[in-house]
Order: sequence, then structure tokens, then C-alpha cells
Amino acid sequence: MSGPTFIDGDRIDLQPVDEDDIEFLLKGVNHPKVRQYIGVFRRPYSETRYREELWPIDTDDTGVTLLAAPKSGAFEGKPVGSVQLYPLNEADGSANFGVWFHPSVWGDGYALEASAQLIEYGFEQLRLHRISATTMAPNDDARTLCKRLGFVHEGTARDAQFANGGYVDAERFGLLADAWAGVGSVVDNECAVTEE
Repeated sequence: MSGPTFIDGDRIDLQPVDEDDIEFLLKGVNHPKVRQYIGVFRRPYSETRYREELWPIDTDDTGVTLLAAPKSGAFEGKPVGSVQLYPLNEADGSANFGVWFHPSVWGDGYALEASAQLIEYGFEQLRLHRISATTMAPNDDARTLCKRLGFVHEGTARDAQFANGGYVDAERFGLLADAWAGVGSVVDNECAVTEE
């Protein structure tokens, strides 16, 4: 079970990671549908390896990582995904956005809502000017999420990453604070999708 609520949303809360979340995190990073498009998750993680390489997950000056927990339904109070702004660059007012959700909740809108909440926090509380994101070209869901959040496609790095047995392009996106539509607009599907 995740720590206390850090960001209170309508359907989902964002909570700090704690020791009890390691079992969920291992299920996520080892799930084939999650790890296929996240380079750092390519090799299987045992609990020992996870603790050595990725633990602890702190929210501090270097970044923010929070777990999303629905407020009701079958997964009430349980983590279903992770959102992060990492690394944070205070001098430039920038951060990189990352997200993954367990496939059991794909299509429920949790990733969009949790992502919008974290981005709002980044712009409003951390005073970020820019948030970037990079997705592998075959990851249609990640590209769609970026566009629904208001990110603008800024370029393609050809054959920059390896996935599913071959090299794939990396798609780069950016979102500026003055272009951010706000949590309500994004979650209510009022935010216009920015075309490439």
C-alpha cells in the first residue's frame, strides 16, 4: 500500500512510494507489456536486483515519483501505475515526464488523469517552465497520451532505441507552462490534440 495522499484527484490519488509497494513495482517492471517500451526494464528484475538498482524511489530535488491509486472500484486504494518527473533541472526549470500503468487498468483513463495531476503539480508547485517526454515510435498509447496532455511533437531520433527485436525511432515531445490547458481541460477531454 502506498504512502499518504500527496495529490488528491477526483478518481485517483497520487501517493509517495513506500516499502510495501515493492511487490507491485516488481509486477509492473517485469510485465511484458510494460517493459517492452521502457529501456531500463529490459532485463528481468528480482527483488534483490530491484533494491540494488532502483530503490529507494525518492521524491526530492532530483525528481518526483508517485504511485496512482484509484479511490473506488476493484483497485480502491491500491497502486495501479507510476508517474514521474525525473530528472528535475531547477536551473532550466525543466523535467522529463515518465509514466507506466499496469495493463489490468489500461483504457480506464487513470493514466491520463494521474499524468495531468502530476504535470499540473510540476507547473504550479515546482514552477517548471518545460516538461519533455520521449516515447518509442511503436508505442501508440504513449504518443496518444502525450498528445492528449497537450505535448507538441518536437522531433524524431531515427533508430535511437531497441525494442521487440529491432531498432525503432524515438519520438520527442515538449510541453511549455504557458501552453498547459490545466487538469480539468485535459481530463474532461476538452484539450485539443496537437497535430505533428
